[in-house]
Amino acid sequence: MSNLDQYKVQHLLLLVGENPLPNYVAALTLLKDGGTVYLVFTEHTKTQKICLLKQLREQKEVNIDKKIEPIDLAKYESDSYQIREKIQKRIKSVAGSIGLHYTGGTKAMAVHAYRAVQELQPDAFFSYLDSRTLEMCIDRPNNSPIREKVSLKISFTKLFGLHNLKWQDDRPPSADPTLPEAAAKFAEFYQNKDLAKAWRDWCNNKLRRQMKYYDQRNNHVWKPEDELKAQPTIEVQSLPTEIKNLLRQHLDASTDVLNISVTQKKGFNDLTHVCAWLDGVWLEDYVLQQVKQLPSQYGIKKAGMSFHIDDRENHSKKYPKFEFDVAFMLGYQLFAISCTTSDKPSLCKQKLFEASIRARQLGGDEARVALVCCYDQPSYIKSQLRTTIADRKIEVFGREDLLNLERKIGQWIDKNNQEANQ
Repeated sequence: MSNLDQYKVQHLLLLVGENPLPNYVAALTLLKDGGTVYLVFTEHTKTQKICLLKQLREQKEVNIDKKIEPIDLAKYESDSYQIREKIQKRIKSVAGSIGLHYTGGTKAMAVHAYRAVQELQPDAFFSYLDSRTLEMCIDRPNNSPIREKVSLKISFTKLFGLHNLKWQDDRPPSADPTLPEAAAKFAEFYQNKDLAKAWRDWCNNKLRRQMKYYDQRNNHVWKPEDELKAQPTIEVQSLPTEIKNLLRQHLDASTDVLNISVTQKKGFNDLTHVCAWLDGVWLEDYVLQQVKQLPSQYGIKKAGMSFHIDDRENHSKKYPKFEFDVAFMLGYQLFAISCTTSDKPSLCKQKLFEASIRARQLGGDEARVALVCCYDQPSYIKSQLRTTIADRKIEVFGREDLLNLERKIGQWIDKNNQEANQ
C-alpha cells in the first residue's frame, strides 16, 4: 500500500499543460478505483487533452476503472470568472472526495482553479508533482506539503503516445546493441587521436563518397539498397594496421577491402545499417551496452537506441521529425543520451542542445540529458550549454570517459538521485 493511497479522491481535476506526463502520473496515482478524471483544458492545450485522454483510456499500468470528462475553458485560460464558473458548475453536485492537481496549466489558471475548488470544497486535496525530487506534493494549510515518492513505471510507447508520437513501423527502437564487442574495440582505438582521425578521414573520403548521394532535397543520404549491393566493396588498405586488424577480426574485412554485403551477415539489418554503423552509429551501440551492463540496483528495466520518430506531417520516412540515440527509463523519468564521435566543440554543443530540447518535449522537467562525445574537454561543453539554456540537469562524457562509461553513467544516475533526495 502506497502512502499516497490516503490522498486518493473520487473526483480529480487535472489542469492540462504543454506536457501531459505529470497529469498522467497524477491520474494513476491519486484517483480512486471507479473515480472520475476531469481534464481542464484551453484552446491552446486541446491537442494535449486529446493525447492524455487517449492514453488514460488505454493505460494498463494501474488496474482501476475510471471515467474521464473534459472541462473546456476555451480561450479563458486566465479569466478568473470563467474558470470559477466552469469548474464549480461541473463539481458542485458531485458526491465524494475532490482533488485538484495543478502541475499543468498556466500560473493564472492554477491560482483561479485552486480558489474555485477551495471555495466550493474546503477539504479538497491540492497537489503538484515536484520535477526535481520526483515527489507528489500534497498541500497542507499553514504547513509544508506532504511529500511522497512516486513509484509509477511507464514505457517508451506510453511516453511517446502522450505526445501523439510513435516510432516508424518498419524502424522500431533496438533493445539490443549490434556487435557490442566490435563497438568496444572502436571505443578503445578512439583513445588514440591519430587513429580516430584516420578512421574519420576514411569515413569522409571513402565510405561517404562511395556510398552516399545527394537526393532531390539536396540531403546527403545513403544510396538505395540495390545500389549499395551493386558496389559493396570499399578500399581499406590505406588504414592503419590497428584498424585493419579490427575490421578483419570483427567485420570480416580482407587486408585490402571491406565488403559491406559480407559484413551485413555479422548481424546488421541491411547495407544502410552497415554504412551508418561504420560512420558512427557504433558509438550508440557501445553506449547502449554500457547502460545494459549497469548493476540491477539501478532498476533500469527499459533501455533502447535509435528512436526514429514518425512525423505524421512528413510522409518521407527518410526524414524523421527527430530521433533519440540512446534512452532509458527509471520509473516515469526519461534519461536521454545523445552520441557523436566528433571532437568538434561546436557540433558537440549543438548535439547536446538538440537532445535537451527533445528530452524536455517528451519527459518534461523530470527528464535528464547527457552527451557522449570524443571531445577532450567535456566540462567546457557542459558550461557552454548551461549558459545557453540554464539547465543544470545535463552531463557530458568525453573521449577519456569512453572506457569507463558504465561507471560514469552509474555516477550520473547516483548524482541525480542524491539531488532529488536533498
